[in-house]
Amino acid sequence: MGSESNQQTIDDKFNRVDIKARNSKDEIIIVEIQNTRELYYLERILYGVAKVIMEHISLGERYYEVKKIYSISILYFDIGKGDDYLYHGQNNFTGVHTGDRLEITTKEKDALVRKLPAEVFPEYFLIRVNEFNKVAVTPLEEWIEYLKTGCIRHDTTAPGLGEARKKLIYYNMSPEERHAYDEHLSAIMIQNDVLDGAKLEGRMEGMEKGIEKGRMDIARNLKSMGLDIAAIQKATGLLPEEIQKL
Repeated sequence: MGSESNQQTIDDKFNRVDIKARNSKDEIIIVEIQNTRELYYLERILYGVAKVIMEHISLGERYYEVKKIYSISILYFDIGKGDDYLYHGQNNFTGVHTGDRLEITTKEKDALVRKLPAEVFPEYFLIRVNEFNKVAVTPLEEWIEYLKTGCIRHDTTAPGLGEARKKLIYYNMSPEERHAYDEHLSAIMIQNDVLDGAKLEGRMEGMEKGIEKGRMDIARNLKSMGLDIAAIQKATGLLPEEIQKL
């Protein structure tokens, strides 16, 4: 979902989040697209992550309710010196003398759980779109190629790019073409609703016929066994004249 983070006070710095989503692990992903250089960009994305963490924990909740945050910055400006187009940062605690990484032991739901700080602290991805100058091979590279060129290869299998191509085609239509397309989709939806309704009515009619046939067969069997019409009527709900005709 797209959002603009709310300012708590008039002095609060403006924090723009273009997309905020939640994955299957209940982790939060925030995506921001930045076209122009900003003096304190790293400070701003840190501030943005801190605000999202606070937004997703209610007063009085325990600290284990803090959400893991992934911050993805899609940059169209030169943020600084570096040869790669993709940079990743996360928190780890490394022994000053031993060089080992600290592993935390904590108690969750009456069980001891071991976790690395990186599993809790936010992760940051900086995508420097203008620095991407290779042939796209992986799905991520195909996405970056699209972000840089606006083109999607016809044989792409990257998740989401097929849907993006359809959206591009739609938004590149003229207003008249888009209106005609919307009317076409509306007509298809109405037609499908009519067909679904007819199928449902047909199934219900078939069920009613099956029930009626079953009642008649039961009445016929009871009549052949010598039961009187009143008893058969009570058992099947058929009218006396219907039973007499059997």
